[in-house]
Amino acid sequence: MTSKSLFFKLLKEDFKVRIWTLAVSILIFFFSHIVGTAMMLSMYKYNRAFSEPTDLLSYKVEFVQTFYSYIGIKNPLFAFIFVVLAVIVAMSGFSYLYSKKKVDMYHSLPVRREVLFFVKILNGILIVILPYIVCSFIASLLVLVNMGDAVIIVTTFFSVAEWILLFIFNYTIVIFAIMLTGNMLIGILACGFLNFYAPAFSQLISGYESTFFDTYYEVGFIAEKVLLKLSGIMVIFGVFDGRLREKMLIAVVGSIVLLVINLLLYRKRASESAGKSISFNIIKLPIKFMIVIFMSMLMYLFGYEMMSNSIAWGVFGAVSAGIITHCIMEIIYNQDFKKIFAKKLQMLICIVMSLFVAAVFQFDIFGYDRYIPKVSDISSAAVVSDFLESNASQYFNEMGFHNETRYDSITNIEYASDNDIESMLMREMNIKDKEAVVALAKLGVANLSSEWRADSISERVLISYKLKSGKKVQRVYNIDFDAAIKELSSIYDDEGYKTGMYPILSEDSKNIVSVDFNGIKDNDKHLTSENGDLAKLTEVYKKELMSLKYDTKVKSYPFASIRFNDADAQKILDAAYKDRGNYSDYSPDSKYADLMDDVGYYPVYPEFKETVAMLKEMGVDVKEKMSVEDIDRIEVSEFKPEQIETYYDSYNETGTKVFTDAKDIEEILDKVVVCDSPYKEDLNEDVNFNVLIYLKSDISDAYGGGLQYHFKRGDIPENVK
Repeated sequence: MTSKSLFFKLLKEDFKVRIWTLAVSILIFFFSHIVGTAMMLSMYKYNRAFSEPTDLLSYKVEFVQTFYSYIGIKNPLFAFIFVVLAVIVAMSGFSYLYSKKKVDMYHSLPVRREVLFFVKILNGILIVILPYIVCSFIASLLVLVNMGDAVIIVTTFFSVAEWILLFIFNYTIVIFAIMLTGNMLIGILACGFLNFYAPAFSQLISGYESTFFDTYYEVGFIAEKVLLKLSGIMVIFGVFDGRLREKMLIAVVGSIVLLVINLLLYRKRASESAGKSISFNIIKLPIKFMIVIFMSMLMYLFGYEMMSNSIAWGVFGAVSAGIITHCIMEIIYNQDFKKIFAKKLQMLICIVMSLFVAAVFQFDIFGYDRYIPKVSDISSAAVVSDFLESNASQYFNEMGFHNETRYDSITNIEYASDNDIESMLMREMNIKDKEAVVALAKLGVANLSSEWRADSISERVLISYKLKSGKKVQRVYNIDFDAAIKELSSIYDDEGYKTGMYPILSEDSKNIVSVDFNGIKDNDKHLTSENGDLAKLTEVYKKELMSLKYDTKVKSYPFASIRFNDADAQKILDAAYKDRGNYSDYSPDSKYADLMDDVGYYPVYPEFKETVAMLKEMGVDVKEKMSVEDIDRIEVSEFKPEQIETYYDSYNETGTKVFTDAKDIEEILDKVVVCDSPYKEDLNEDVNFNVLIYLKSDISDAYGGGLQYHFKRGDIPENVK
């Protein structure tokens, strides 16, 4: 009982000394939570007064969602508040460690160090979380009274718990910095070091790899996944892409580990360390090496990049940065300007180490670019390239509804970024023909040392391996199309590639409730179950898509696009159709076919005989090419490049031919690639010939808004040559 009463007595006395921090905490949360919520409610009531009665429910829902976002852990305002408060309460609680007199006074008390430590820790936490909890629930009650949504209390509870865990994590990091340092200024600098060194080092590694490695795709697991999560500020601001559960786990585990470490350091910390720069001499050398090498490497990269890839300027930047940083560190450590050039040998070692690491990257000493895993070591592989599929975004963009009323349209498209698409494909795709993937990678490596040819068609090719050891490897190559046709064919024809690329192949055909056919001009059709067996049509298409050979893609082209809609997609399309119906002159079929045409469209090739036949049976007037009767003339321009050494300096137009004869037009239509439906393919096209098509309905403006069409390479009509 005596020890318990002593603990609470110490807690009370410490609280009296730190009462000003409680006042700061109360003021911050009063204005950010209670006043902020009251202002939002006032604005809501003002807008409601000018709203239609039918819009009141949607405004209420939108306000509640806004409140959730405001109090949630994605709000950077509260992330900033909790970081600042973590520094304030940690410094106010343990600042006595920076004064020799205060340390002697505290340690002369008949109290165990552990008890004193936990008194300071607990008070710091209570000073922040008690006002936060009270103000948060007062704010949620204000919303509850006005909105009548009891779920707000539950949501507030979870938000409060999440913010508290993130605060404690950052709080223990600041205390860790205090334990390592002997004065407040150095302690604040140590906070910055602990929070920003790992992320900055991650970015530095990324900079070196992207600069010096030709096949670089992304930073490795440690630099990208681990280092960012070692920073409390990165975690609380949500800088890295991670799930909520992962962030909370990092906060809990990190807080416990740091709490134990801080207690051990507090017990071992000598009273004489007060006033010194660093509390423990053993950490001086590693910290100095970390900072000096980092700055030296950073300035090498800066000098190299700024001065047009100059190694000499890179070395100058590394050496000068290493000397200056080492001098500053010695001044800080010794708190004496006269020690500016102390320990020159350590400075020399740091500079040499930084130059060695820079050389490892610049000259690829460990063979990053040349690395290709053995086929026997590969568990799964994926290849992403426009050579194989240039319409991947069609399958990863998503239809949806707007959650907010301020938009003119109630539907929207969530566009997937290129990085997201590549990440999903690398995760889902598993190409069975690993030999073809490795052969393609070997072509990419061989292409690194070859000179670029002016007449070559090269494209970015991303190859991802998951090794049996669990390691993931990604490389990006620039590969010549003609040299890689064999490997590209093997990969595209692989079942694992197609099931990973085309979601329709894994879709249950019974789930399809409608089909959109989008063809040449207004050759469109929206099919429902009334038109025929959609499940059978889907199965037929899936069979022909799976059987599609790469050789067909190279020589042929998709003349139309087709989309298979499940019930959710059809619901969104119906809403978009109604929204668009008042101001569109299109036919119902064209309206549906054109709606959200960035999502879900697949190619229809002339070689898909069964699909085309079934579409015709279901009432679709399938047109595989434009009608000669609709065309007034076709203009074909040929451009020949002027080659200077190994590159094309310019293109000269050799002349434009105009074709008005029906026979000539027919011959051109048989060869020209007219791909103006949502699924667009320009594989193996000859860009030296530009084709403009003029319709009789508009002889002044070219069809497709002046869009220029091309022929397939090696398949130029005789009358054009």
